[in-house]
Amino acid sequence: MKIKGNSSIIGGVLFFVVGLFVLIYPDMIVKFVSYFVGGCLIAYGLYKSINYYVQDKRHGIVNQNELGFGVTLVVLGILLVCLAGTIEFLTRVVIGAYLFIAGITRIMSSFYTTDRGNKFIALLVVGVILIAGGLYTIAEANLPFQILGIFMMVYGIIDFISYFVYKDSKEEGKEIKEVELIEEKIEKEDSDTTEK
Repeated sequence: MKIKGNSSIIGGVLFFVVGLFVLIYPDMIVKFVSYFVGGCLIAYGLYKSINYYVQDKRHGIVNQNELGFGVTLVVLGILLVCLAGTIEFLTRVVIGAYLFIAGITRIMSSFYTTDRGNKFIALLVVGVILIAGGLYTIAEANLPFQILGIFMMVYGIIDFISYFVYKDSKEEGKEIKEVELIEEKIEKEDSDTTEK
């Protein structure tokens, strides 16, 4: 049980540190992840391609899918490594475009509502906020990854604090149980003495 508690503390601190690093150096994290994932894809693709030729030479088994899969992985890995700088930009554009389109959709649906009161205003305001958020996401570099870093830091803090809250409540429950056991023992001793 102590190991589980220690791992909870370590996990919380680790999440906070990684989140802080993602917040401060998002471009470096994106490049590192791109290089790492790209390298893994290239290595696995080469393994699949070599395995295809080994199986063909040894057993005469020809599996075209394995070769195609291997070559595809190698190409994807090379693209990830070569385009590491543009991945962050593409992520921003995709998220920003999604928010922008969602905002336009909300504004359009607000004009289709028959009720021109609170519902109309709420849809209109949400639509404008989404459009502004989408444009800001596209314009601001590394924003999605900075937000991810903030979420990771918040999760790390919550995990760290929850360990101590859980520990305190558990110890409090243990103390209450001990008090109840002592009270039961005293009551039993009293009943034994009265019987005598």
